[in-house]
Amino acid sequence: MKLSDYIGRYWASAEVMYAVIIAMTFTSTLRGHDDIYETLYHTIVYSALFCCIAWGIADGLFYAWERRHIIKTENEIIESSKSEHNEYAISLIREELDDTILRKINEKNREELYKKLVEHLAEVGILDKPSTRDSASIILGTFLTSTIAGLIVIAPFLLMDDLSIALNISNMLGILLLFIIGYYRSEGQDLSAKLIIGLGTAFIGIIIAIITILLGG
Repeated sequence: MKLSDYIGRYWASAEVMYAVIIAMTFTSTLRGHDDIYETLYHTIVYSALFCCIAWGIADGLFYAWERRHIIKTENEIIESSKSEHNEYAISLIREELDDTILRKINEKNREELYKKLVEHLAEVGILDKPSTRDSASIILGTFLTSTIAGLIVIAPFLLMDDLSIALNISNMLGILLLFIIGYYRSEGQDLSAKLIIGLGTAFIGIIIAIITILLGG
């Protein structure tokens, strides 16, 4: 299964965005320092990569934990729905759904909908807990996604001796990745919309990176 099958298209693509912004934040500190010591140069470049790796692993652990928590909550709702006194199930459903688009429905109709949901949930079986393999797949997926994105951004610094050229190519690669992510997220829309969303995503990513640099990140 793809990472997006576990955590969704939005958050899977967000992992690439985070890694690009992290890497660009580190490497942008090299601008204007062509005479930087080689040791410090490599420290900054590899720190960018290691930070992307750490981010990917940490996020994977979070998503795996969140997945287990969601399944546990859903099973609790199902079990409570089977009880004669299912008010607790309704309260859990209310807690889960009141902050979604259903909040647009007036309270009375919403409560009727929740009661109907409880009736249907009482007929379904308990969900399987996420397997160790699923959790490992999530962690591996975020690790690889973040690491590969970070590698793409820092690759010019590992392959070129000219710092200015490497930095410019690195920034272009980072911006291109952000554009691709925006384009990827707009699946199902026409070409013009995909291009606009892609450009918008690249622009937002650049702004976030600039703010992070200015704040000393």
